[in-house]
Amino acid sequence: MKQEVKKYSVRYNTKSTSDKDRWRLLDGDTEILVSDVIINSSVQTTKDYIEGLGDKFHITTEGICEIDNNIAYINPPKTKLTLKRHIYKTISWRAIGTIDTMLLGWIVTGNPLLGLKIGALEILTKMTLYFIHERVWYKWGKVK
Repeated sequence: MKQEVKKYSVRYNTKSTSDKDRWRLLDGDTEILVSDVIINSSVQTTKDYIEGLGDKFHITTEGICEIDNNIAYINPPKTKLTLKRHIYKTISWRAIGTIDTMLLGWIVTGNPLLGLKIGALEILTKMTLYFIHERVWYKWGKVK
């Protein structure tokens, strides 16, 4: 299921009586009440003064909102640029690793041709494994 990028206004809920609904997330006519908001996208802030309340700050951000345990996470959309970057990183890292393997194969066997063959074989397997590893970490390797 593809989630769409939306513009959100984040407001402190002045009518809240508990920590469970202290933040209001506004998306047009939709209001979502959450305990906390974690924003990983760019934000714009404004401030105004409300009689009886004092200074009130307004936060606006754009991204994809996911709610987990009553906490709203607003993240920027994933782009194709990320995929391109992973491909370039895979190729450059593999070149370094292959040169290392070829040199080690030559040193261990004493035969430069055998070192070259070992390096050529492992370039395909390790590049594929690294790319898969990078994508898995990107998708599921979030550290909180």
